[in-house]
Amino acid sequence: MTGGGTAHRDVYCITMAPSSPSNHAAVLSANESSQARHLANSVASWYLATLDPYAPHSQNVELRLRHPVHVVTRCILYGNIGGIEAGGTEELEALFNDDDAEIKDGGPETLTRRSAARMEAFLASCADALRADDDPHHDEPRELADEDGKDNTIKKTIPRPSATPTRATSTASSSKTPKIHRQIEHGELLLRLDLYCRTLRRIRSIADYSNGTKQLQECIIQCEPKKSIRSRVRLIIQTFLGNVDCVRDVHKTLMSLILKATLEVLAVEIWCEELSTTVDRLASEYEHKVSFGSLAFLSSPDSSVETHLAPLLTKYFEYLQMNWESLVSKCEIERMLRAVLDRDLRFFFKNAVFHSVGHILDVCRDERGFLDNIALPPPWKEGVFGKATGGDGNKDMDAAINSYCSDAALVSQALRDLRREVITVNGQILSPAHNVPELAEYLGQILNSSQMKKSLGETKGSILRNSRRRLKKRVSNYTSDFGLESESDFFSGGESDSSVASKVDVGLVDVLARRLLIAASRTGAGGDAYFVVRDLFGGDEVEVVPHHSSGRVNQGTIEIIVKMTSAIIKSHAKFDIFAKPCGDSDPLIQFHTTTTETLTLQQSVDGSTVLLKEKKTKMTGWKTLAIRPAYYEKITA
Repeated sequence: MTGGGTAHRDVYCITMAPSSPSNHAAVLSANESSQARHLANSVASWYLATLDPYAPHSQNVELRLRHPVHVVTRCILYGNIGGIEAGGTEELEALFNDDDAEIKDGGPETLTRRSAARMEAFLASCADALRADDDPHHDEPRELADEDGKDNTIKKTIPRPSATPTRATSTASSSKTPKIHRQIEHGELLLRLDLYCRTLRRIRSIADYSNGTKQLQECIIQCEPKKSIRSRVRLIIQTFLGNVDCVRDVHKTLMSLILKATLEVLAVEIWCEELSTTVDRLASEYEHKVSFGSLAFLSSPDSSVETHLAPLLTKYFEYLQMNWESLVSKCEIERMLRAVLDRDLRFFFKNAVFHSVGHILDVCRDERGFLDNIALPPPWKEGVFGKATGGDGNKDMDAAINSYCSDAALVSQALRDLRREVITVNGQILSPAHNVPELAEYLGQILNSSQMKKSLGETKGSILRNSRRRLKKRVSNYTSDFGLESESDFFSGGESDSSVASKVDVGLVDVLARRLLIAASRTGAGGDAYFVVRDLFGGDEVEVVPHHSSGRVNQGTIEIIVKMTSAIIKSHAKFDIFAKPCGDSDPLIQFHTTTTETLTLQQSVDGSTVLLKEKKTKMTGWKTLAIRPAYYEKITA
């Protein structure tokens, strides 16, 4: 049994995506194209007029280009674009010149996480447009075509020193005159900015089409016309030709350029394994195609890229257009995994070879501290919903949860998932609900029932005594000594509160109902456990499959445990690992997971009644994932 990544398919797996009304909104009108072009030209002209010719190109991009790009990004996504264009360049240049200027565009305080990721990838691609200064310069003008098909001949912006300086001039230059660095040309920068601004304008058009009822559709590569794709291909080719001098740099440089362009068009921060493998194969295929021709002096580098690389890149962007949705999802999953899993331990599990169930149990026992305490960040902070702004405050949390619970499709799916679960509240089974008000009503009935008050009055001593009696019954020769115990043995309200007349606030009932929807969502936070187990214990030879039991479920798959000081939501799941191909055989091993979220409660006195309400803390929304092998016994012959 081998850990590791999932098996990979062919290089290009294209699935036709259905068109939607929003795609038609992404077709830019002549006026919208003019707006994007105007903003791109304003940034390019201002940047080239104010850059420091004595600073390296990459440093100028960071210090001089970043702020105007940020300004234009906000203006297009949230501002009055028509008013900005009518106001001329003076207003824009005033914002460009003031790094601390407050941009009043009616949008959020910061860019969304994925909008920021797109901007960072764009700036990184601009920084890579020129090589380091210790490489030879190529002075020949380069022909590029913008999205509208117009040719732009790149002309030098910064004059270079004379090729044959006198001895006195040479001495003075080396001792006193600062070195003039090569900078990006106006035509190339304008083309890059034009593509970037058109992307933002398409996003804004789709947002305006929905009248603000939906969040920004961050990825719109599927809506880009062929002219845009040709321009992107041309930029990669020109940068590749300018940055590669020897054979050993071909593969690495080409992969870097393509992956950074991919991050920009998908608006993600990290590329997934499928993208990395696909680009690696593309680069290898290009190397293979040009190697024989180059060795035989049959083709020059320029003709090779036109003949071999351009078609490969065009096909790659078509692959992105057809599969953007699944690729974005995989990139977001990879981002989550990198954030929550220790890098070294993840590498260990993905590359480990397990020889038996006992070997797996031993390894999991040794790494129990890690597997029992995997911290999962709040979905509204990390963008699990695909709707969060990436902020940390309570406003972001409330806004994200309200947005999630206002999405009819997401709520409908979450309710269907909930009806498949067995939900218990302090041991009482929650009736299945078909809508959110019904779910809140059933929760309120249990939370304010007499049985709930009785459960809050149980003492911790009786719980521990019952737990010890159960554990004494487990006798075996070899066991997984930390199999998934019944969580209700340990959490049923430890405080002795029988003397208090407590009542759960209506607001807390609503909070628990919303958290239940999130906990049950298989496409949101509820899928984290599966992705982590698959990443650690899946591989090319094995498949991780959610467990499906036909027997009676004695323990709730989702538990709510309410105490006087906290409410705990525990989501239990089981995953079977089968050898590939999956047939009717028994699983090699089963893993149990528990995802725990704790809501801190505060008490407020209302006459003779103590109301329990949620208390927001810095840990609100954080979850802990525990992964444990199922309970196994070693049977001797």
